Amino acid sequence: MVNRLRIASGLVLFVFLIGHLLNLSLGLVSFQALGVGQEYLMKPWRSLPGTVIFWTAIVTHAGIGLRALFVRRTLRLRRAEMAQLLLGLAIPFLLASHFIAMRLLPELRGIDVNFELGFAAYWIFFPVLGVWQAVVLLVAWTHGCIGMHMWLRLKPWYGRLAPTAYAAAVALPTLALAGYVATGIQTLALAGDEAWIGQLMATTGYQVEMSDFVFSMEDRFQIAFVSVIAAIVLARYLRARVAARQGTAKILYRGHDAIDFKPGSTLLEMLWANSVPHAAVCGGRGRCSTCRVRVGRGADWLDPPTELEKSVLQRIMAPSGVRLACQIRPRVDLEVTPLLPPKATAADGIPNSEQLRGQERDVAIVFVDLRGSTKLSEARLPYDFVFILNQFFAEIAAALAETDGHYAQFNGDGLMAIYGLETGLAEGCGATIRGAVSMFRRIDALSGHLQGEVRDGLRIGVGIHSGVAIVGTMGPPDHPILSAIGDNVNIAARLESQTKTAGVPLVVSAATAHHAGIDLSAFPKDRVTVRGHMEPLDIHVIAEPYQFFRARQVSIVGDVGDGAGQPVEGRDMGPDACRQQPRHDR
Repeated sequence: MVNRLRIASGLVLFVFLIGHLLNLSLGLVSFQALGVGQEYLMKPWRSLPGTVIFWTAIVTHAGIGLRALFVRRTLRLRRAEMAQLLLGLAIPFLLASHFIAMRLLPELRGIDVNFELGFAAYWIFFPVLGVWQAVVLLVAWTHGCIGMHMWLRLKPWYGRLAPTAYAAAVALPTLALAGYVATGIQTLALAGDEAWIGQLMATTGYQVEMSDFVFSMEDRFQIAFVSVIAAIVLARYLRARVAARQGTAKILYRGHDAIDFKPGSTLLEMLWANSVPHAAVCGGRGRCSTCRVRVGRGADWLDPPTELEKSVLQRIMAPSGVRLACQIRPRVDLEVTPLLPPKATAADGIPNSEQLRGQERDVAIVFVDLRGSTKLSEARLPYDFVFILNQFFAEIAAALAETDGHYAQFNGDGLMAIYGLETGLAEGCGATIRGAVSMFRRIDALSGHLQGEVRDGLRIGVGIHSGVAIVGTMGPPDHPILSAIGDNVNIAARLESQTKTAGVPLVVSAATAHHAGIDLSAFPKDRVTVRGHMEPLDIHVIAEPYQFFRARQVSIVGDVGDGAGQPVEGRDMGPDACRQQPRHDR
């Protein structure tokens, strides 16, 4: 409801501002045209219904803005959002004299404030305020345009209209300022006739002494407004002091160190407060799904989704365990995995209808299996084994997230992932190799972390293949997932099994290397007959995945250099060395 009121009140004020700018633009035509335009564009706002709508929108929008200033637990915002906040706070302070003179003074002193008197005040009586008025106009327009952009960019059709909207956003205030200056010059010319000024003051009932009332009321309003802001800042400070006395918990965010936090903030606020990049196209208002995460340990302590969050998750058909980072407020340690890259766009939060209904797509498929899982489970309590599995899947999910892979299936001690859904087959095939290398690197690091729990370390087998598959939303109606089926998916699964037969951790089909434009001639090549597939299949059997870092002819993560841009030849590139060497993959 708060979001709806903010949008509705903002739209009312934006329409008023557009009318004001259009009216000023008519000054380029003539002095009389501006007067005629005021009758149609501005006078309706002075009627009783217009006045009620206008002031209700102002009070509502300003109140919601001040509430947001207090409710936000962190003021570390993105540049556009910070600009919108600062400009919004500046508008009431800067426009105080204008509203008092144009709205309050006529009601209290019974004068007729028409456009001639307004231009005389800004260009003859108080020229400094005339310059200030032009600045305020740009401030209000910029604030409104940012708000409109942040609202409309979630709409699927906005991308097509964005160039036209940007052009209008620049053209309209430019024409308005030109009309403002042209009318001001005409006003100065008319002011050369003292009779015109006398007739203007007699017609409107305005006296110069009334400016003292305007400036006095302006000072009072500005002091009151600054006092409100100071009270909000003080309230935020006191709330922070109270929170400091409470216990702390930790956010375990994949790819980053543990984050200490005080309960009360949303997950998104905690991440931004600790400078952790995380997507949120709508600014954390629960209107998009780009901030979604998969929650692990600690999920049972979260409050159930609100109606707002539930509607968003249902719209994207999110599987169980997925929540919006801007809506959950952790109270205990929480383990989360981001599902979208930090620079995700609004389009990433919109379900792809073609994928939902199913279609044939050229994709790359990866199957991953945890080796020796049966032995691991037999030697441990169920809780300990589940803990290891959760750590394993978290690292695999992080590798997928950083290489644009899509989790598709889970089968106990392994999973299937799809690449190339958005980027195409060639880039998707290359990403599968990067994803596989990232998986091996992360699992090696996890083995070191779990050295006391898993004596021999964790090992995985990875099979990669590519080709046409049927991609679509599958599964139970309540918990569907985007997955793929078909002959090439089965082949990828067989290649993962082939890693056991060959005794190697990675098997890549020659077709995948070809599509990616990767030269795997440095690695053994074999031809196998995959069960369920008639034609023999060329594959590359890779015993040491870290050779990818050493082989310059395989452009997967870029050349590994010595720090000065020179490739390193003949250096041990084992797991530890790979983590130590600089990477040039961006």
